[in-house]
Amino acid sequence: MNELLVFLQSLPEAFKTGFIYSIMVMGVYLTYKILDFPDMSVDGTFPLGGFVFAAFALSKNGFFGITSPIMGLILAVVCGMIAGYITGALHVYLKINGLLSGILVMTGLYSINSRIVGMPNVFISPERSIYEIISYEKNFIPFIIMFVILLILKGLYDYKIKENKYMIRSLIVYIAFVIGLIIYVANTKDVKLMLTILIAFVIKMIVDYILTSKFGFALRALGNNEQLVVSLGVNEKRLKIFGLMLANGVVALAGALFAQNIKVADLQSGVGTIVIGLAAIILGLGVLKKSRIINEISIVTIGSLMYYFIINLALMSNGWTRSLYEGLHFSDNIIKILEIIFFKYEIFYMYLILFIIGVILNISLAIREKNIDIKEIILGTIIFSAVPLIITFGILYLILLNFIYE
Repeated sequence: MNELLVFLQSLPEAFKTGFIYSIMVMGVYLTYKILDFPDMSVDGTFPLGGFVFAAFALSKNGFFGITSPIMGLILAVVCGMIAGYITGALHVYLKINGLLSGILVMTGLYSINSRIVGMPNVFISPERSIYEIISYEKNFIPFIIMFVILLILKGLYDYKIKENKYMIRSLIVYIAFVIGLIIYVANTKDVKLMLTILIAFVIKMIVDYILTSKFGFALRALGNNEQLVVSLGVNEKRLKIFGLMLANGVVALAGALFAQNIKVADLQSGVGTIVIGLAAIILGLGVLKKSRIINEISIVTIGSLMYYFIINLALMSNGWTRSLYEGLHFSDNIIKILEIIFFKYEIFYMYLILFIIGVILNISLAIREKNIDIKEIILGTIIFSAVPLIITFGILYLILLNFIYE
């Protein structure tokens, strides 16, 4: 029971991280799914946003006398857009392969990030952090007003692009979510989570608007059929660069928010960012289906939350499994061996996450195809996680050999 309580208490922080990363996932979605461009520079752009904000926070006078954290976030976005421009320019003008151009920029940013403040990690002063200057007493009501304004804008936006019944259903979903959030924050006073969701909501609406504009349709066309765009007389080079600038600006914003959340700008914070982004996209699109009520940006946002929920579930499972072992009356020696195998080497975490993702993806695929076959679901899950399973048993075998001979 105590383990379950600890898990539930850890969920708000996990969801806050999930919403921060959902902003990054939107940027990754723009490059990989819309532009069909393998932008590896994300691993460098994400910490770039954090270090640019850290440099702003360390400056006494801020930027031309402006010391508001919002200015730091704007600077992070601008620097991210510059990184996106360089990636695009290398690919478009110098004819460097898209994957290689992203890797080159990522490598260059690794050096640049370490020199922005002269060290690989730096503490961010609370006085300049957007999360530390807010409070429940001052900001709760203004945040509610902002959410109401956003809901009105979303209703007006949906009215133009959706039929009335779908617009109403979509708006009801968002209103219910906002009401639930307000009730939660009113009881817990967790305005940091509220602010994170507010920022993610704003970025989502901006991205939605861009993707349904003429510019957005041109971006989609560029990713699907570049030759068609060229034949229509559109400057495909400039369009691709603008798309990469937009995506990297969004990723840098997420990096700046993440650095403020953990109070440290860290050079290693970008490692594996692209993997997290793609995993969230695959998870979201695999489980949920795009409809007139929920669009693809909402789906990848939910995918990011699902990803961090699963991660949090796996990380908090140590206490649960020990209680399970004791409930099954395992001896202390057996429990010790199991904990060494599964938790010290963190193999269980990896396989559990992949197994759960495999089950979810295969069930959702079966539902979509209206052909629910338990055997096929089990087989698909096993195939999806076959490699980590082989690795698991291989390392398990080596560990047991080492345990026996010792």
